Amino acid sequence: MIIVMNLEAQNLSFSRNVPPTLEQVQAYFNSLHVPAAEAEVFFFYYQGMDWRNETGTPVRDWIMAVDDWVWNLEN
Repeated sequence: MIIVMNLEAQNLSFSRNVPPTLEQVQAYFNSLHVPAAEAEVFFFYYQGMDWRNETGTPVRDWIMAVDDWVWNLEN
C-alpha cells in the first residue's frame, strides 16, 4: 500500500498557479502523508487571506507555501 502511494505521488503533476483547487491541495498533502483535514485548514486559511501571506504579499507558489506549512507543523 505504501509503495503504491509513493508511486502515485511521483506521478502527480501539480501546477504551481495560485489559487489551486481544494482537490489539488488535498492531493499534494496526501502525497506528503499529511491528513486531509490539514489540507482543508491550509486551503481555507489562504483562501480567507485572498492567497496572501501574513505580511500581505501575494502567494506566488502554493506548493512552497504547503511545504512551509508542513515544516511548521513538524517543528
